[in-house]
Amino acid sequence: MPSLRRSLIAYFLVLLGLALLSYALVIDRFAHETLRARQESETKRIEQEHDRNAVDAEEKFNDQMTVQARTLGSELRSVYQAITEEAQQRRPLTPEQQQAQDIQKRVQPHFSTLMIVLALGDINPLGSANIMLAVTVHRSSREHLLRSVWGWPTGTPTNNLVAERLRKSFDLSEHPDYFQIHTNLTQNRPIRSKGEHPDLALDPAGLLETNDHRFDDPDAPHLGRVRRIVYRTYLNTPNFFGMGRPPQPGRPAGGGGVGAFPRSNGDGQPVYVQYIRKLSDLDEQKIAISENRDLQLRRIESETGDSRDRLRVRVAGIAALTFVSLVVGAWFIIGIGLSPLRKLASAVSRVNERDLRLVIDKSDLTVELVPIHDKLTRSLDALRIAFEREKEAVADISHELRTPVAGLLATLDVALRRPRTAEQYQTTLEECRTISRQLAHLVERVMTLAYLDADPAQVTRLETDAAALAEGCAAVIRPISESHQLTLRTDIDGPAMLATDPDKLREVMINLLHNAVEYNRPGGEIELRVHPGKGGGAVVEVADTGIGIEPEVQTKIFERFYRADPSRTQTGVHAGLGLAIVKEYVNRLGGTIAVESQLGRGTTFRVTLPA
Repeated sequence: MPSLRRSLIAYFLVLLGLALLSYALVIDRFAHETLRARQESETKRIEQEHDRNAVDAEEKFNDQMTVQARTLGSELRSVYQAITEEAQQRRPLTPEQQQAQDIQKRVQPHFSTLMIVLALGDINPLGSANIMLAVTVHRSSREHLLRSVWGWPTGTPTNNLVAERLRKSFDLSEHPDYFQIHTNLTQNRPIRSKGEHPDLALDPAGLLETNDHRFDDPDAPHLGRVRRIVYRTYLNTPNFFGMGRPPQPGRPAGGGGVGAFPRSNGDGQPVYVQYIRKLSDLDEQKIAISENRDLQLRRIESETGDSRDRLRVRVAGIAALTFVSLVVGAWFIIGIGLSPLRKLASAVSRVNERDLRLVIDKSDLTVELVPIHDKLTRSLDALRIAFEREKEAVADISHELRTPVAGLLATLDVALRRPRTAEQYQTTLEECRTISRQLAHLVERVMTLAYLDADPAQVTRLETDAAALAEGCAAVIRPISESHQLTLRTDIDGPAMLATDPDKLREVMINLLHNAVEYNRPGGEIELRVHPGKGGGAVVEVADTGIGIEPEVQTKIFERFYRADPSRTQTGVHAGLGLAIVKEYVNRLGGTIAVESQLGRGTTFRVTLPA
């Protein structure tokens, strides 16, 4: 037998489990969306940071190359300046130098933009080959003048001496990676870093006037793809007297000249520095940056998964703890809530056949149990009344049985006291037969009720004409009514076909007609009416002009063993079972029965049957 407490707890736990599951799903979904948004935000930030780092790495790579190229240019200018200063400080002016100075003084007022070194290119340490002015100076005198000014040995080309000194200077220094320095001083032979390196072609025309350097990524032999910077600077060309060469307005930088590079201009002798580095160095930095990005992305993904797992574990733990706590709490709380039910059950258990009262105060019960208390009280009252009626019926039946049995015994005793004639014995036997019939009728009624209680659902439905059945019942009862000086009439409106049990319907009509005979007055009338119902079926009415029934009794006449007139015993055994049997039959046929009566004027029983 299931326990109400366990059932309530089970229902509660099912609802609780569904609620907790819904709660967990909502929390998990919300957390998933939040963590995913956070992961996407972090991923976007990391990607942006990666892009910035890649750009910064490339800019830093280029900046380092720019700094190195500028350092090389600055070093070249420093070495060149040291060479020129050393040449100028070796000795004072000679007569030839004084002669050259005099020439400068006589020529310069007429050519303000003309430097003193004007003749042929090899008298200028920068090697300008343009003839700016025709001045007749003996070549040997010029060479003697330059050698005396710069201190270079007689018979040695001046540009070669500068180039050799520059090369030695860079050969003695340590420079990373690879570079080439291009200048006309080196006779188109660039100054290179140590080691075996490829010769990189140079097109100085590609440099913009507004920029002193540019980057490109050429393919270098034996090195692969490299990053190159071409940087342009200028060497300050000295005159005979150690003065810097003044700028020349209106002359474009890198003016035309003979050879691969332009000759000197107003800014001095142009110098081009090529500095290269392997792109693999930059690629390694970018790979390291990408690996760092991937590491951060994996960390963010791992942290997101760990956070989601931790949240799920916590939610599951909270749900489990809540579930267990509520299971324990629900057992006691529901037990407290069921205490009124236990009180009601205790009160019901005290009900017995001697005391059918439900002893409990309704104020001790909950709202849900009050209707149950009321129904139990009504049921117990009905049982008490039924038990009392059964006791009365048993007493009445005992009385009714005792009277004919006593009469039967008395008749037999009188017949046996002395010898009787045949006619007297015959009269005695007829009286005994009449009494036996009364006893048989009573037993038959009791057996009918017992049969109905034993088999409440047995009904045999056949297509039946209620009108023809009523005519047959009237034919059976008519002799009895005539013996009681009663008139029996029928009022039938044609056939009334029904799907019903004809035997039970016949019993209903016979019982109602018997009651109309028993409770009528001499000279009275009985009318049996049959007519179709409004929605199909049939309506059977039995009306009499008898004694009638009191209004307060009309609701009780269909109860078992109830007799409206207990004093009526002279016409047979009246135990109050006939109308109870009629009521039971009508209910089983699916119909209804009603009574209309006026005290002293008669009674009408109306039976409504479905089609």
